[in-house]
Amino acid sequence: MTVQNTWKLLEDDTPNVTSGYITRRLLPEVTYDVYLAIERPSNARLLMMRVKHKSIGKGGIFPNSNCFEVRRVALQGDDDAHVTLQLVLINSRYSDIFTTLVQDIVDEISPIADEQNAVAAFFTRLRRWQAFLEKHSPEGLSQAEQQGLYGELWFLRQIVIPQIGSRQGVECWTGAKGTQQDFQFQHCAIEVKTTVAKQHQKLAISSERQLDDTGTGTLILLHLSLDARQNRGESLPDIVVSLRSLLENDPIAKEQLETLLFEVGYLEIHTPYYEQIGYTPREVNYFKVEGDFPRIIEADLRNGIGDVRYTISVAECRRFSIPELNVISLIEGSHK
Repeated sequence: MTVQNTWKLLEDDTPNVTSGYITRRLLPEVTYDVYLAIERPSNARLLMMRVKHKSIGKGGIFPNSNCFEVRRVALQGDDDAHVTLQLVLINSRYSDIFTTLVQDIVDEISPIADEQNAVAAFFTRLRRWQAFLEKHSPEGLSQAEQQGLYGELWFLRQIVIPQIGSRQGVECWTGAKGTQQDFQFQHCAIEVKTTVAKQHQKLAISSERQLDDTGTGTLILLHLSLDARQNRGESLPDIVVSLRSLLENDPIAKEQLETLLFEVGYLEIHTPYYEQIGYTPREVNYFKVEGDFPRIIEADLRNGIGDVRYTISVAECRRFSIPELNVISLIEGSHK
């Protein structure tokens, strides 16, 4: 039974309880106690673990965020050797995210028989979510972020994986980890930019280092022009499903893809929102960034200037166009 369904069952029971906790135990196969709970009268949703004091250890600061907090409490039934950890939703704006978060933790600890290891996994997973919530909105990716992610996944599926294989291909998608360019290979780097405008298209450059080819080898700027329409074309969830299917026979690559999707803020809970817009590629351009390519780089800046954002005209980039076959040769040459 899923976490969401369990909470709904508990909430159906709340009219009959005015105070305290309504609980249901999960994971009966493990020796420590794990519960989902509704607290009355606040109706707060909780995940609770009843464990030994020594399994938690002394000191340390519990993870917390605008979405959740962790409490260490002594409940009725806890003896001197035991304590209850409570993971509590504290902001209703994050309800959907919290459900996904708790399901993730339950799935993570379910195969762990040892209590101390389970508590360690609980906190490790929470810190991962803490970092996620610091970077991403609970409402999901913006339209621009969806469009940009689609472009990166399109290039991964259409060009990178067919040329160098699934595992190496996913490893080369480094933009999800915060690198300056979206894809990094041994002898080249590729930055992917998408647009949906029809004419006079401009590409947004996020820093003075994004088009700086220092240390990158050959730097390529890929411009993917998309037609975006309601309920037409391939949606962001469609391409994610397509990539998962493509990696089905390589569980390591598939797991790495899921990790990277999480890092960029993609969650299944937002799928209905993302399904509304579909994309159809209209034009694909590859530009070699070199010489007097229209760009601002770190060496151009005066002391004290940084965090530069600017746009460049696609029309001005066309004299630097190179064929897709040349880009494929660069990628293949980096992995021989």
